[in-house]
Amino acid sequence: MKDFAFDLPVILQLPTMAPIRTAEEAVCVLRAHLRSRFSIAGLNTLLMLERAIEWSECEEARIAFCSWASNEQLLATHIGS
Repeated sequence: MKDFAFDLPVILQLPTMAPIRTAEEAVCVLRAHLRSRFSIAGLNTLLMLERAIEWSECEEARIAFCSWASNEQLLATHIGS
């Protein structure tokens, strides 16, 4: 996995508002969350991020990450999708 920077950061509501700016940051969040609350959607999103080798694949994975975070009620806000 390349550490792509997202065009638009994803803002998660954690203990404080946390902007996720790169694929690597998103992977870290997903791994930590999956330890306590496993889901197939989370695993699929993790795999998309880890397998992204081109920018376009990373952008698709960012959109999947936004969707996953929204479904898990972790998404504070995001711009674009």
